[in-house]
Amino acid sequence: MITGGNTPADATTARLRLFILGDSIARGSDEGGYGPHGWPALVAARLGLTLTLDGEGGTGYTTAGPQPGRRPYTQRVNDVVAAEPDLVVIEGSANDVSRSQTQTAAVETLRQIRARLPHARILVIGPIYSFAQPIGSTPVDEAVGAAAMKLGLPYVSAVQRGWFRGSAHQLIGSDGVHPTDAGHEYLAEQIRPEVSRLLQS
Repeated sequence: MITGGNTPADATTARLRLFILGDSIARGSDEGGYGPHGWPALVAARLGLTLTLDGEGGTGYTTAGPQPGRRPYTQRVNDVVAAEPDLVVIEGSANDVSRSQTQTAAVETLRQIRARLPHARILVIGPIYSFAQPIGSTPVDEAVGAAAMKLGLPYVSAVQRGWFRGSAHQLIGSDGVHPTDAGHEYLAEQIRPEVSRLLQS
């Protein structure tokens, strides 16, 4: 996990802590988005929040990916709780495959976070794909959305909003999957208003 402090925009947000749980789209990749260039750091800085980032490439609600030592979201809830955040954003994951397994794991993950952090405000962001053309929906997006709805949590569908389709696809790196630094800047502009709404809730 990566932690870091940001100069608060005002005294109101000085104590607020943001925890982001996600995959390589949150963590950053060789294409871009590491450290201060990633959308988590950009969002935190612009809203004057203290960030703890737990992003592990290849992971999701159901998968730990091919790298040894990495864990699915269900096994990282203790890390979220230990940070005692005021706001939690869970992102992903395009690494999940099965709709039924993803929905079951997402419900369990989100239920635990909500139960163990009853005062935290929680935002769920679905899998962020790099498709250039509109795709309508995907089984994983539908699964995570259904899990968030079941628990009464706000959900942002990157699929339905068409992030990275059309001209925005040029913000995906040469691997065809991960955003560049400019892509993370773009993501920050999509996600910041959603986190801002959490602050006002």
